[in-house]
Amino acid sequence: MRYLAPVTFAFILGLLAQALGDLPYRPRFGSPTANYWAVAAMAVLVPVLVVVMARMVPRTWLRRGGYIAAAVLALPCLLVSSCAITEAPGLSHEDAAYELLSEARAGRVAYRLYRTNCGATCAYGLDLREELDLPFGAKLVSPRWSLYRASEGIVKLEPSAVLVVRGDDVLAKVAR
Repeated sequence: MRYLAPVTFAFILGLLAQALGDLPYRPRFGSPTANYWAVAAMAVLVPVLVVVMARMVPRTWLRRGGYIAAAVLALPCLLVSSCAITEAPGLSHEDAAYELLSEARAGRVAYRLYRTNCGATCAYGLDLREELDLPFGAKLVSPRWSLYRASEGIVKLEPSAVLVVRGDDVLAKVAR
């Protein structure tokens, strides 16, 4: 139990570093609502975990420094959390920005083709993602290919590549 707060804090910092870095896989939930609420919960947890870890420090001046750090972190973390909660769609809301068009499985990995829709100011696009499904609706997502101004296509697997096809036209051949 003593190591729960530091491990959780390190996990949240790792997710933040991963989101800011250009790593090939990104953790996501299948539900857009869950993604927003996960951000909100992690943002609130950061100053709370700093206080919990500060309470474990035996030296008074270090403990007070931890409390000050938690107070400094609290405002930006609460702002991030409130923005995420405010922007979160309803529980029954489907993600209109990503409409699943086609899926092909290769073992544990799914190659999913989505029609993207950013709203009234832009055209539809296609986005091919490599996704590894995890428990509790979570998944690791890696963008593989995209095309702006396209709205139809299907995914087909070859032994060494993934094809995005529209009719008889091959729009993309992506190495697996």
